[in-house]
Amino acid sequence: MNYLKTLFLAGSILLSASVWAEGGGDRVIDRISTMRDKAEAVLVEAEKAPAGTRDAHMAEHIKMLGEILGQLHQDHPDAAMTPVQHLAWMEKHDKVVDDVLNQMQREHKLMVSESQ
Repeated sequence: MNYLKTLFLAGSILLSASVWAEGGGDRVIDRISTMRDKAEAVLVEAEKAPAGTRDAHMAEHIKMLGEILGQLHQDHPDAAMTPVQHLAWMEKHDKVVDDVLNQMQREHKLMVSESQ
C-alpha cells in the first residue's frame, strides 16, 4: 500500500510539472497581459486629457508599468518545457515587453509635449 502511495505521489508531481509547462506559464503571461491592457487604458486617458491635467494619469501609468516590469522580471520559463514550448513562451514574453516599451515611449512623448 505504501508503494502505491509513493508511486501516486511521484506521478502527481511529474504530472503537475508538465501541466505547469503547458499552462502555468501561460497563466502568468495572461495575467501580465491583462495588467498591460489596463495600463494602456490609463495611457489613453492621459493622451485624451487636456494639457496640464495629465499628471495624475501619467503617475498612475508609470506605477502600473513598474508593476508589470516587476512581474516580467520574476517570470521565468519552466525547466520542464520542451524547446517548442519555451520558444512560444519567449515569443509571448517578448511581445509583452515590446508593448510595455511602446507605452513608455508614448508616455515620454506626452511628457515632452507637456513641458513645451
